[in-house]
Amino acid sequence: MVLFVREKSVNSMEFSDFFNIICSYMANPEDKKSNKQGRSEFLISLIDLMIRTPQTEVEDQMAADGELNPLSDKESDTISKYCSGSRKIPKAVAKEILKRISSGKSFIEKIDFAAPGAKESIRDEIRKQGFDVTSDSLGKICFDLMKAFLKKFTEGKSSVTASDMVDNQNDVTQYRLAEDVGWKCPLCGQELSRDGINKAVAGYDIVHIFPDNLKLKDKSKFSTIKKAPEKSDVLDNRIPLCLSCANFYLENPTLENYQSLVNVKKSISNQRYLAKGLNQLTLEKDLIKVIKGLKVIKPDINDMFISYDAHKVEDKISSDYTLQGTVKYYVMGYYNKIRDEFSNMAGNSFYFDDLAATMKLAYIKLKREKLSQGEIFNQLANWILNKENLENEYLEAARIIVAFFVQNCEVFEVENAK
Repeated sequence: MVLFVREKSVNSMEFSDFFNIICSYMANPEDKKSNKQGRSEFLISLIDLMIRTPQTEVEDQMAADGELNPLSDKESDTISKYCSGSRKIPKAVAKEILKRISSGKSFIEKIDFAAPGAKESIRDEIRKQGFDVTSDSLGKICFDLMKAFLKKFTEGKSSVTASDMVDNQNDVTQYRLAEDVGWKCPLCGQELSRDGINKAVAGYDIVHIFPDNLKLKDKSKFSTIKKAPEKSDVLDNRIPLCLSCANFYLENPTLENYQSLVNVKKSISNQRYLAKGLNQLTLEKDLIKVIKGLKVIKPDINDMFISYDAHKVEDKISSDYTLQGTVKYYVMGYYNKIRDEFSNMAGNSFYFDDLAATMKLAYIKLKREKLSQGEIFNQLANWILNKENLENEYLEAARIIVAFFVQNCEVFEVENAK
């Protein structure tokens, strides 16, 4: 599981620091005391959660005798020294635990289903140690940290660095989740990356949309909006929020915020579905020349002698007056120039009819999803931009191209007019 690193952090965490964090917020009140027995028993219970069920007759007998956990026969005073860091867990003991390690389900669930305040505190304390972790990944990361510490003990060491924990695939997943929401908090609009996206300094927490630990009556209310997924960690149930909104949502999830997050996730899903459909289409490769050329072409808005019937724009866009005005401006200023450029390009490598057919098909795909005319117009412009791998500075040029095809009858129809 990934732990984002602030640039190339060399911060490390001692096992004693990690144990103290978990013990402080997860142990029973009597185990939180400074007495050796309470802390020792808590460490044994953590290892118990990590050990798989017996796989052989020998292990069955060991379990029956209470010996499956290699710490179970140690004196409280000795285990207490492991907890405080005054003595390392012996190499042989660490190896035995690692040989019997489970998938971590029980350990992870103990963290994930803890009280929201405890989860928040553990997350924040681990971050103070030089690691950036989210509540969404907290249980898995704590389990992975325990495994990492055990591995270090087999090497005679006792500290773990963030670089020991890097998982590129999960890095990509968290980046994708943040990118899905445009690196802005879906609830308040705050930027999710304080020091720039590339540094991946998490100014956010990834939370489960259907909240964990809801009371039964609250689960019923939330389920009327959208039922909880079978597995809470599925991507459809995960979303990044700024730290403030994440903390509030973890401690006080409301139906209003739940509905908002469900709507955001649904919109993201729809966008991805539309993009998948449009990306199957291929644009004429020379279209990019026209798009880039529009940046340096002056519009002919003062030239009232235009070779098209201008009223067609009103017929096709009859109720969205902002869009109608925008398209009319683009058409009056650029239609003739674009048409002439397409005509000049006609030849072995450019076929206008193919381009027009592709634009028509793209429009039909978007119309089928019952989007508004404004949404369709913007989707087409962004699709052209992405398909041609152009920077956002060419967005207006892409919109001008869409307006051309509105006038040319590939986008929108006269029968849409009211």
